[in-house]
Amino acid sequence: MTHNDELPPVEALQAVLSAYRLGSFSAAAAALGITHGAVSRRVAATERWAGFRLFGRHGRGVRATLDGERFAARIELAMAMLHDSRGTGRSDHGLDTVRVGVVQSFARLWLTPRLAALEGTPPDLRIEMEIDNAHMALSDARIAIRLGRGGWPNVVSEPLFDEGLQPFACQKIAVELGPDPAARDLLRYPLIHDASEAGWRRWLTAQDLVYHPKGSDRTFGGHDLALIAAASGMGVALARKPYGSEQHERLGLVSVHPAVVDNVERFHIVTRSGARHGAIERLIQRLQSQARQSQA
Repeated sequence: MTHNDELPPVEALQAVLSAYRLGSFSAAAAALGITHGAVSRRVAATERWAGFRLFGRHGRGVRATLDGERFAARIELAMAMLHDSRGTGRSDHGLDTVRVGVVQSFARLWLTPRLAALEGTPPDLRIEMEIDNAHMALSDARIAIRLGRGGWPNVVSEPLFDEGLQPFACQKIAVELGPDPAARDLLRYPLIHDASEAGWRRWLTAQDLVYHPKGSDRTFGGHDLALIAAASGMGVALARKPYGSEQHERLGLVSVHPAVVDNVERFHIVTRSGARHGAIERLIQRLQSQARQSQA
């Protein structure tokens, strides 16, 4: 490929990012309100400028090449910096605005109920949530909250709170199990997973049991959905305490076994390396304070 020194237009970079995030030119076209052919042309123009292929075919969609992964990450960061360059996060309301990238379940179960406290009394911050299932680009006015073991490269990650895994179910299943069921008794019911089987595998291993997947087991793409499924009687879910504790109490879920096993993953506040804006420092302090209160 030949390299063209003239920068690709923003529309072309947006097409690349959309295809990268969605894994499909068709999905990118729908998201951007343009045709599949327009996405293909914009990606091709960007590839000509970059001098390498950004995507390869993958099933019915596309997958970024290694070069494409690096390129997309740099575009995300550049877009974030451009977006934030309109001011240090200040907008019409006169407050410092911090954008927080979170998965949807965390936004629903933990962040939104604490939004007023996090913004201050009287408010001196404005928090704007960006629902994002991948590591969003970080900047002077953007942070992320992510679940994992921490230690991600090229960023600073600070744990929020530890989690304990404990089986919960609806009242009907709790009555059927009786007041003091053995751990193996829970396996008579479908096990509900939130995104992966890792939690149940860990909990059962701690009870000297081995997890064997059943056809009736279900996986949901978020802890909030797993709790709702358990409340509707679909099976037994692992409550992640204190994360989601308020929700399982609202749903009427009850503990069906006393054993609590540490979750090896935790939510982390993720920021870019280097000096941080005062607004981000204030928000981090408040997040940590709210996390301590939720664990008390």
